[in-house]
Amino acid sequence: MAGEATGPSPFFADLTIEVPRGDVVVTASFTGFSMGEWEHRPGTAAVFLREYAQYDASGKARVVDVQPDPANGVFVIRDCFFVRFRMTVQQGHAFARGLVFRIASGAGTAGALAGSSVRDYRVTFGGKPSGTHRIMKLARGSRLPTDAILDRASGEAARFFGVRRRDVVVTAARARSASAQGSTGPKLA
Repeated sequence: MAGEATGPSPFFADLTIEVPRGDVVVTASFTGFSMGEWEHRPGTAAVFLREYAQYDASGKARVVDVQPDPANGVFVIRDCFFVRFRMTVQQGHAFARGLVFRIASGAGTAGALAGSSVRDYRVTFGGKPSGTHRIMKLARGSRLPTDAILDRASGEAARFFGVRRRDVVVTAARARSASAQGSTGPKLA
């Protein structure tokens, strides 16, 4: 996640990651930032877990809304299938990571995880950029409710910026396959 904002208007970046159903540990942290000053007030930045989805005892999926709190840095989530992180920045530049670690099942088989597809979205209101949202879905068998996630995130942005929901516009920016990126590092699950 990356963002920059100058003046009094904040900027946000969301990252949603779909994972194969299972137990996970999630964490969010800054990788770098620099803050400026606006009218004798310092800039701010925060990164945190915003929401996640898990299956309940009956097997039904439910979304858990996590309060926006920078102290929400590490969570263990049972029977998880997606997480959404948020980074906000005002009067500064910031870079952050949202990571998901799968907890080994103990079965002793380390099967390969399916690839992922990545789609970036721009969030604007009044014609001005106000945020971004990156969604990483499983390439095969995805059950991620992308439209519902984007709708919730856009509603949050409208409430935060004090505008009507219909004034927030979300447009797809680009799509790519994670397997086509040629990364030799660890894959996000």
